[in-house]
Amino acid sequence: MLEYKLFSGAAAPQELYRFRYLIYVEEMGRKQKYACSESRTIRDPLDDHGHHGIIFDGDRIVGCIRMNLLREAPVGGYFDFYDLAKLSPQEIVSASICTRLMIDPQFRQTPVSVNIVKFAYKFGLINDVSTCFIDCNDHLVKFFQRFGWRELYRREHEEYGDVNVMRLDLKDIDHLSAIRSPLLPVALKHVWGPDGKAKATQPGVTRRWV
Repeated sequence: MLEYKLFSGAAAPQELYRFRYLIYVEEMGRKQKYACSESRTIRDPLDDHGHHGIIFDGDRIVGCIRMNLLREAPVGGYFDFYDLAKLSPQEIVSASICTRLMIDPQFRQTPVSVNIVKFAYKFGLINDVSTCFIDCNDHLVKFFQRFGWRELYRREHEEYGDVNVMRLDLKDIDHLSAIRSPLLPVALKHVWGPDGKAKATQPGVTRRWV
């Protein structure tokens, strides 16, 4: 049975960084700025303040995603890469970025690919996140559009080449409904109360478990 767990910052297991190396370097052959061939790991500065959603099949990691909240710590080069300076101070408080999404090859054609995104989405809603930025290569655009991300522009990434920068408005129920997003049931449960009114949130307080 698969287990979905959340780890924040230094609490993330070392196996996570080895899993990244296995997927990005050994499987895909991608050049990675922070790859260490000696330890066979990939760990970068955003991990220190990141929230890591990890899927376990027994003791083995089969999927992961990282969420960084802008209100908690700087996001390095992604601040400029995603044009985050254009956000207002209020928007910055409720903005996030998602990176390091990867799935074991054996699980890519299973519900795991959808469930890991739903896991991250639920974490965002509980922590009063309104927007989430990602980037991806062309073959993954439709995958993210299916959930509700919209394309913003194309840009050259130093590690991944030509990518598409995309934005998800987590609480845009109308859009999620219109496209029949897999995130809609999660949104209806966590954004709206039983009386049909938006649930109250506590901005600026990170809840570390979903």
